[in-house]
Amino acid sequence: MHSMKAKTRAVNIFQTAFLFILAIIVILPIYIAIANTFKDSGIILDQPLTLPIPPTMENIISVLQSPNTNLVEMYTNSIILMVAGTVITVIVSSLAAYYLARVKSRLSGMLRVYFLIGIMVPYVIVYLPLCILLRNMGIPFGVPILILVFVSGNISFASFMYTNYVHSLPIELEEAASIDGATRFRIFWSILFPLLRPCTATIAIFVGLGIWNDFQTPLLLGQVRTITVGIYTAIGPHSANWGIVFAYVFFAAMPVIIAYLCAQKNFVSGLTMGALKG
Repeated sequence: MHSMKAKTRAVNIFQTAFLFILAIIVILPIYIAIANTFKDSGIILDQPLTLPIPPTMENIISVLQSPNTNLVEMYTNSIILMVAGTVITVIVSSLAAYYLARVKSRLSGMLRVYFLIGIMVPYVIVYLPLCILLRNMGIPFGVPILILVFVSGNISFASFMYTNYVHSLPIELEEAASIDGATRFRIFWSILFPLLRPCTATIAIFVGLGIWNDFQTPLLLGQVRTITVGIYTAIGPHSANWGIVFAYVFFAAMPVIIAYLCAQKNFVSGLTMGALKG
């Protein structure tokens, strides 16, 4: 009995220590970004972990007053890309998943394999071919093209998630609606799509955050100034103003942190329900 209690206590101590270390690993980058935002650039490299005492607003003011920086434009581009990319991805991938899950044909099997291959292939390897293709076709780089790029990059993952979820839903609801004369689109939009809400929340979180945090795609493909691309403006060819860099990181991260704090229950419920169902 005594050995069992000692073993249980040792397990609890190990779990507590592991969770404590994990919490430090998660919190430390956030602390570094916020703390160094309010330090002088000259002491950031020497003292990256110290508290900003006394704090300074010089980096924030420099970003706000910089003639090369337009935070409104950057936030607007980031929001347009995130909202449009997420909405289009959800609509297209849910419709595709409905076809893949309910239609048994050679085409649906080939599309399922095609989407699985799309998940396995790293998206960064298509940057150069995609740039060459767009340039040869005379298609100008910009926000609309970048939205399509984000949709094409996320549709495989979203379709895979939706397909597995649709498989878990009872087909009897659709059969009853079909007997009543409902069309396939009506069945999907009025009956099936509302049932996909937990999976939709999960996909929207992953896709939306991925688009918001993406740095390479807007910089290399769309040539669009988003809030994450703004970080690059503070990095020169031979040196970087780390105070300005952390200020940009602060502006890029704060909307996501505030959104998570305001809708924490919805974020967690969407992730857990989407993970458990199916």
